[in-house]
Amino acid sequence: MTLFARWFGRGASLEPALERRIADWKAVPPPPPDARFAATRCVVVDTETSGLDTQNDRLLAVGAVGLLRLRIPLADSFDAVLRQARVSARENIVVHGIGEAAQIGGEDPQQALLRFLEFCGKAPLIAFHAPFDQAFLLRSVRQSLGVRLRLQWLDLAVLLPALFGTKPNQALDDWLQYLDVAVPMRHSALGDAFATAQLAQIALRRAQSRGIEDFGALAKLASDARWLRS
Repeated sequence: MTLFARWFGRGASLEPALERRIADWKAVPPPPPDARFAATRCVVVDTETSGLDTQNDRLLAVGAVGLLRLRIPLADSFDAVLRQARVSARENIVVHGIGEAAQIGGEDPQQALLRFLEFCGKAPLIAFHAPFDQAFLLRSVRQSLGVRLRLQWLDLAVLLPALFGTKPNQALDDWLQYLDVAVPMRHSALGDAFATAQLAQIALRRAQSRGIEDFGALAKLASDARWLRS
């Protein structure tokens, strides 16, 4: 892939059917900036990757869970392992558990990422350490589909300390323990998305108790918290 293609477009052409699905997704209206999160669907996201380098490592898997009216509908979930041209390093596989066969036999990236867009619609996205997941998804969606993903993101790793007044550098497992959230399935994209969704429920209810009702106010709280930490 050329440098131009990496920065400004995808490296492969799309079939007309995929182009039509992308056009349909683009036509979905986003929620207004002041949408109340108690009445709006948002999507909690987690990714598995071949490493921590957001510019050069690869997206391996995406898990997502819908959150509607502060509830997690069990059927509202997404899970995909993306097919890889080469498998990640053995020490990386130990971390995420996606073996060689699963990586080589995964779903076509164009199909998987388009399914992800259709699952999300234009809903706000929530993740723990959101800039990491956001960077991998933005690059992968751009390269595979030629789409620049412009959705609202909220970072629970920033919001939770801002709402609970605890140390800002706690890991996901620390927050699960602190808020007494039991999650039997962890260290997979979908399992971690489900764990994060439960934390998001708690965070949004905490925000409501402080008079914060909409995504715009949450985004401002996160922005102010980042500024105070910098």
